[in-house]
Amino acid sequence: MQAQLVDVFTLTPGEGNPAAVVMDDGGLSHAEMGAIAARLGVETTFVNGTTLRYYQPSGAAMTLCGHGTLAALKVLGQEGQFQVSTPAGDLDVVAEPHLLGMAMPPVTLCADLGPEIAARGLGIRPEEIDGPVQVGSAGRPKLIVPLRSLESLDGLHPGQAAVDEACATVGATGIYAFTARPRILGTIAEARHFCSGAGIYEDPATGVAAVVLAWYLWHHAVAPGCCRIKIGQGHAMGRPGLILVRQGEGGHLWVHGQAVIGGTREL
Repeated sequence: MQAQLVDVFTLTPGEGNPAAVVMDDGGLSHAEMGAIAARLGVETTFVNGTTLRYYQPSGAAMTLCGHGTLAALKVLGQEGQFQVSTPAGDLDVVAEPHLLGMAMPPVTLCADLGPEIAARGLGIRPEEIDGPVQVGSAGRPKLIVPLRSLESLDGLHPGQAAVDEACATVGATGIYAFTARPRILGTIAEARHFCSGAGIYEDPATGVAAVVLAWYLWHHAVAPGCCRIKIGQGHAMGRPGLILVRQGEGGHLWVHGQAVIGGTREL
């Protein structure tokens, strides 16, 4: 059995968000899939036909993984629009020669929580937060935190215990901090994702969180009249990636990105 190693939200090996894809005929147990993901050290997608299952390096299962889904589409090599089955439900996906995409579950946003919990979680002053702090979910809940500047975003070095405590308090699986003053021309925002309970400290490019952020930006009229939002992530880690979120028919949100297969690993 082999794992295909894929970098997602980039076309450059060693950039974007790494994922592993394992073709499974249904013979692997929950414990075995968790152990494989822990051995590989990256979020891993197990593919059985068009059924996808996701595991974190901690060994825990996930309901949905954006970059893991796009990685699976890259490995499958099937072009066109079709459906995949995930623990979050059946989702429409599209695979084109130069772009992969998936429709996301509806986004929910909670009320403004105020800056204090997020500030403690990120190890910053509340004054560095610039706008509503909200938990949003598109299959996995994220704490969305707007920062005043790119310098504040780049300077984040939160402790894992503080991130875990903030996420546990608000019921999130990670803190998605962003600034609407990005470094890359053509992007609306730049973000960083600090994980909780995943066996990963920081995620280089997070499709699910980017969809929540895009909805947040539309909700707060940060990007009025714009049906496509590009978000940069991973620069602070030396793994830059670019995530595209668009509004599809009926108001459904899609996340898109590119991917490159970087190699294989024997299991």
